[in-house]
Amino acid sequence: MLKKLGFYSLFLLIGGCLEPYEFIAHDNKPSLVVEAYISDKSFDETLLYPSDGRYFTVKLSETGDVTNTRAIPVTGAVVELWSNDNEVWPYTEGVTGIYSLLDAEFKAQRGIQYKLRILLTDETVYESEWVSLPQVDAPPIGEVGFTETERQTYIMESSEWVLKSIKGVSANIQIPKNISGGTIHYRWTYAPMWIYVAPLISRNSPVYKCWATDAFHLKSYGLQIDKSGRYVKDLFFFPTIRNERIFEKFSVLITQQVMNEPYYSFWKEMKDRNEGSALVDIPPYNLKTNFSSSSSSSSPSGEKNVSGFFGVVTEQAKQWYFKKEELSYGVENTLKADCLVNYGPGSPAEECTDCRAYSFGIATTRKPAWWQD
Repeated sequence: MLKKLGFYSLFLLIGGCLEPYEFIAHDNKPSLVVEAYISDKSFDETLLYPSDGRYFTVKLSETGDVTNTRAIPVTGAVVELWSNDNEVWPYTEGVTGIYSLLDAEFKAQRGIQYKLRILLTDETVYESEWVSLPQVDAPPIGEVGFTETERQTYIMESSEWVLKSIKGVSANIQIPKNISGGTIHYRWTYAPMWIYVAPLISRNSPVYKCWATDAFHLKSYGLQIDKSGRYVKDLFFFPTIRNERIFEKFSVLITQQVMNEPYYSFWKEMKDRNEGSALVDIPPYNLKTNFSSSSSSSSPSGEKNVSGFFGVVTEQAKQWYFKKEELSYGVENTLKADCLVNYGPGSPAEECTDCRAYSFGIATTRKPAWWQD
């Protein structure tokens, strides 16, 4: 594995990877954590971003008054989306604790209110408040670009954290003129993908080139309250030196959501709690929630704690591509040189000869249908 090659330790911090968080929930009662939203874009419409498509999901986890490294997935729940015109859409459990609304054409509609209803195996019922799409009309998503910059960042050198200036790129987005007459609450999320090539194998090998993803890279999100528009908003930073993600081609699906003020406030409070803690991902305990719970008469446990917020948003997205040749300075691809360094007995790391063995993400030789060469 390339993890034994010391040059990659640099990106454990500045590359956006998050260590598992540690938390304490100070309450004797278990607490359900709900992560869920719906938007005005269906699965079929998200294919046109372009992307692999996105079904609406509900992620359920639970914890109690213990110190833990991650919440426990909640399985076997009945999850439904209700509308105020008496329609019901069921969610199907797939990956443990994640429930999907598998209707490729479903999307939130203006003038309709929605709520999420969750029934657990212990007969506890959780329901969100009724929520609808924001009334404000957002302009079309703006152009994405970047500026060259440097950041003071702690990196690991000789088993010590050292503060150094790191060359990098700050990606940004144009905020168009706000002609809605109202306040727009924006949130941006990022889904990166990049090409990784195994440097010690023939270009003709079927395991030479892969497309890699990492759920922890660029996991942060951007927020903005806008009244006027016509300015540039910085979104995220990534280093350019010794960053294997940009040696070939780097892409980010930038999703822009416009939301109601209560949902925005939830995300703002969450971001404020995490601010300055690059290696901590704090769950939404003690934040304002729009969920409530109740138990049936056969369940003596009474009302239970619940965290999270169900939102209904308008959504737009762009697939943004970046190549190192766009920089004003050269970036050396150091992969082959590092793979040839002798770190001890045995063969080079497996990912030096098989791109699927890439250490810092999930890599596949399957090229996405939407990928631009």
